[in-house]
Amino acid sequence: MKTILLKSNDSDIDKASQFLSDGELVAIPTETVYGLAADASNISAINKIFEVKKRPQSHPLILHLRSIDQLNDWAIDIPSDVHNLAKHFWPGPMSLLLKKHPDVLSEITGGSDKICIRIPNHPVTLSLLTILNKGIVAPSANLFGRVSPTSAQHVLDDLDGKISAILDGGQCEVGLESTIIDLTEIKPKILRPGGLPIAHIEEVIDKKILPHSNSGEKISGNLLNHYQPRASVHPYEKSEIEHLINDMPINKSVLLLLSDINKNNIHIHQMPKDAYQYGQVFYSTLRLMDDKKYEKIYIELPPEKSEWYAIHDRIKKASFKI
Repeated sequence: MKTILLKSNDSDIDKASQFLSDGELVAIPTETVYGLAADASNISAINKIFEVKKRPQSHPLILHLRSIDQLNDWAIDIPSDVHNLAKHFWPGPMSLLLKKHPDVLSEITGGSDKICIRIPNHPVTLSLLTILNKGIVAPSANLFGRVSPTSAQHVLDDLDGKISAILDGGQCEVGLESTIIDLTEIKPKILRPGGLPIAHIEEVIDKKILPHSNSGEKISGNLLNHYQPRASVHPYEKSEIEHLINDMPINKSVLLLLSDINKNNIHIHQMPKDAYQYGQVFYSTLRLMDDKKYEKIYIELPPEKSEWYAIHDRIKKASFKI
């Protein structure tokens, strides 16, 4: 199969829509990461996602819609908080776990009676969803468990020859996956921290949200080992960095650094001190380090502050050893 690189013009968006209508897979841009899209009503196309990504079929997919007007086709018993949150954060990096409509294919939810839904904030994909006039499922467009793609080139590096097309919408603005909020119980809880800060959510619904925990809930990205580059990842507290630098192997190792430390005898890659900017470049930096053939990536852990919550989650999963 030849993977076609499509541009973000009307003609190529039409081509992407036709591919999806024909049951093919198309990588699409969102504000978070690039997704591997399939028609959410096509079992054969959905199964191709699991095959191409080497993703366990028990691992659910996130449904992407163009409008909240479509929500009743996919979810039932929708709580009032949904409309309040949607008013403020959709389109945007927020996914909501809801009770699924009986007609929703079990292949989407991994057999669960719940479904995760979002409306992406990217003009190209919103245009595609409007033309297609269907929901699409779209996990990250990479091999399962590896670093998520934030550019069309990243997708090409992983999936060239395995999917029909990549719709190039430029660099992803947020760079981290969506925040997943469970609204199937009385008390909302975070199942995956992401591009939408928890404090913003609590302010809108005027409720405290239960913190993220490994509850066993079936959601995308909840495995302990996820978002992993080929190089091994080793996180260190800021207080440990000076000692690390003195003992750090010189060859084939790199330090992703927040602090202002200059050492000529080791490889240092300076990371942004702002949490949002750090999230924008985190995945692309891990991929860059792989491209440079580093075997070990040492990371200075960011501050223990709420705005860094999602970054801590991704570093923890990227460094988890089975």
